[in-house]
Amino acid sequence: MKKISSKQAAYAALILASALLLGLIENAIPPIVPALPFIKIGLSNIAVGFAAVVLGAPYAMLTAVLKSVVVPLMAGNPVMIPYSLTGGVLSAAVTVTLVYSKKLSLPFIGILSAITHNFAQLVVAYAMTSTEAVFAYSPVLLIAAIVAGLATGTVLYILIKYLPEKALKIE
Repeated sequence: MKKISSKQAAYAALILASALLLGLIENAIPPIVPALPFIKIGLSNIAVGFAAVVLGAPYAMLTAVLKSVVVPLMAGNPVMIPYSLTGGVLSAAVTVTLVYSKKLSLPFIGILSAITHNFAQLVVAYAMTSTEAVFAYSPVLLIAAIVAGLATGTVLYILIKYLPEKALKIE
């Protein structure tokens, strides 16, 4: 197993703290669409993407897992853990895979990851309710994922592009 430096550990901790803080802030914001309170932008996914680009796949996946469990617990909504964990891990896997392919832009990766996240959560909702009617939300969730993924992917792109090179090279 590769030994990590104290600088890598500190960056990983900062990225995780950022993910948790963004997740908590987003949970405190009133729903964008009051009739659909489960639609969120996914601000903490910016931190997961940042971890993928700067630190690598293991850190991104660990950040996704921890924020998917800790944020619902801290927000007082533990019933969201299966939704958050499934969507978060699968979308992080998409993010990591596509970041390392170096074939797509970060905004487009954000869109594909958000789509993965939303549809993974629909599958969880179906598994928990055994009601096919949950899939009626698919068109709305697709549109929401495109908008949210574009927003988070664009923020990630701006961070990566404009942060000093020194801040992005962690060894």
